[in-house]
Amino acid sequence: MNLYELNSIYLFICFFLPGFVSLKIWSLFHRRKEAGQQSLIYDGVFFSIINFTLLSPITIPFFVYDWYKIHTFLLVLFFILYFLLAPISWPFLWRFLINKKFFYRFFQLPYSTAWDYFAHQRKTCFMLFHLEDDKMIGGYYGKNSYASTSPDEESIYLEKVYKINPDGTFGDEIQDSFGLVISKDEYKYIEFFYEGQE
Repeated sequence: MNLYELNSIYLFICFFLPGFVSLKIWSLFHRRKEAGQQSLIYDGVFFSIINFTLLSPITIPFFVYDWYKIHTFLLVLFFILYFLLAPISWPFLWRFLINKKFFYRFFQLPYSTAWDYFAHQRKTCFMLFHLEDDKMIGGYYGKNSYASTSPDEESIYLEKVYKINPDGTFGDEIQDSFGLVISKDEYKYIEFFYEGQE
């Protein structure tokens, strides 16, 4: 392997691996449709450049002034920071920032649908489903409930199910019920109620 090929591998690692790590961590927060290999490379390079830019106050002096020659431990520490710690940290930082209302005016939130936005907030509430046959069914969406989000088909698991009165108010909880699963094609819309307002 000649020097040119070796340098190309080093450049690829430096400008792809950190971004790939960030993408994998971000996918734990927000799943997205499977991207093609070319798109994955572009995204990896893009986020690697951001990683390099944000770490440039450390990266540039580290190599320009030969800091890596001071001690092997310092070189290993730098690689851990550049390829692992920083790329893992950026998605956490970005997620923290976009959840601040101040940033809403500047950035599009990373949710494909309004349902995704609601589900990621993980708020507990009562839900009243208006079914396709004009009947109603209600339940409690609590800490043990679950809602699937994009790109999966939308479905909801409610941990408690309630009888619904003709006027649309919640009646008694159905005893001995282990919950309810309902999919998007079974209802027209959902009403949400704060706890204590059922």
